[in-house]
Amino acid sequence: MNKTKAMTAKVVDFLAQHGKLPAVKTVDERLIAAEELLTNRLVELQDGLESKFIEALQERGKIPSNERQRKLLISQIFDLPFEEMIHVITEDSVEGLDLGRQLSFEDMLDAGMTVAFTAFSEDVRDKLQEKVYEFSDDTFSRIKGDFATTLSKGYEDGLGIDEVATNLRADFDNLRDYRLRLIARTEIQSAQNEGSHKTLIDYGVKYKQWLTVGDSRVRGRDPKDKYDHVELHGQVVRVDENFSNGLLYPGERSGAIGEWINCRCRERPFIPKKGEHIITTPYYPKSA
Repeated sequence: MNKTKAMTAKVVDFLAQHGKLPAVKTVDERLIAAEELLTNRLVELQDGLESKFIEALQERGKIPSNERQRKLLISQIFDLPFEEMIHVITEDSVEGLDLGRQLSFEDMLDAGMTVAFTAFSEDVRDKLQEKVYEFSDDTFSRIKGDFATTLSKGYEDGLGIDEVATNLRADFDNLRDYRLRLIARTEIQSAQNEGSHKTLIDYGVKYKQWLTVGDSRVRGRDPKDKYDHVELHGQVVRVDENFSNGLLYPGERSGAIGEWINCRCRERPFIPKKGEHIITTPYYPKSA
């Protein structure tokens, strides 16, 4: 038996005797710090875009009259800084991946195990970055599309440069104050949960559990919420099985965008207590 399999066997044997993993903090300060760092880096990269865009529009003296010209103007302003943002996101996503692995190991350490940390391979990191790049490229394409819509509406409504500039400033305010933070949180959280999920697979854990942050912002607390993560809190399924909302792990992007964007939930390993039998899944233990 190799070292990894031997360690996995020890983890499973220990938890089978002593019960499921103990309660853990659902929000880790390192996750918050990683989100803040990425947010700040993105905000810095957009610095000066607003004035550059509006000045370019003012130099023209009018809004471009056709869609192709409007898209060309936007590309000239946004393409380079947005490409830099995408590279920053892909770099920082690896930190989220590694943090997810670390959190899973700490779950085991909290249970009293001595666990030797092993890092992800470069292949795993590269595949994550390729996936994040694709999603980020799509995200920033949609952001450019929103700015193009503002220009198009201004042209169709017969607005002057100053009036369109006011609307563009509102778009930039939204980009700085909301959208870049949303992107940072989504990418860090998603990468963290992917790291956790891959770790559970690597170490032969049979079941996983969905945990919410537990505050008033969790999806499902507001009656208007279309998606309900309150109901998911504590849910246990097999490691290779989707949770009841269709996601393999929190932040996994195979489902509806409302299920994963800006999600702060996390996955952790679940080991049944001695005498606790999971007959069917989804399964809800008496305490999450």
